[in-house]
Amino acid sequence: MSGANPSLKKRRNKGKNPPGPDQAAIGWREEEFQNLVREMGFLPEWGAQFPTPNSTALDAPLGYITLYAAFFREGNFRLPMTKFTAEVLTNYGLNISQINALGLPRVTHFEFICHAHRIEPAFDMFNVF
Repeated sequence: MSGANPSLKKRRNKGKNPPGPDQAAIGWREEEFQNLVREMGFLPEWGAQFPTPNSTALDAPLGYITLYAAFFREGNFRLPMTKFTAEVLTNYGLNISQINALGLPRVTHFEFICHAHRIEPAFDMFNVF
């Protein structure tokens, strides 16, 4: 049996890392996009666009941002966004495209809990938690 560390050998032989989620080609069908637009009630004036073939999340046209379907389905994100969500993003210095689908529910769940208890959600209160 060799005395070499097998995990070190794997790291040394590992090829180029796969692209990150923003760099991978978008691979969904236009029908899925249209279903999302319809389900979430996107207004035509918002100008939602189906991505061009082989484009990535980084290839959004000028003036547009990429939003993932998971934001809407798993993160319960809705447009127009609430004032509280905008306040959280502003105070942390983030754009909505910088939050992932796991972080977004923390914001929306906090807001829902506040409303359920008849408390106005505020960033200072959210930041404590």
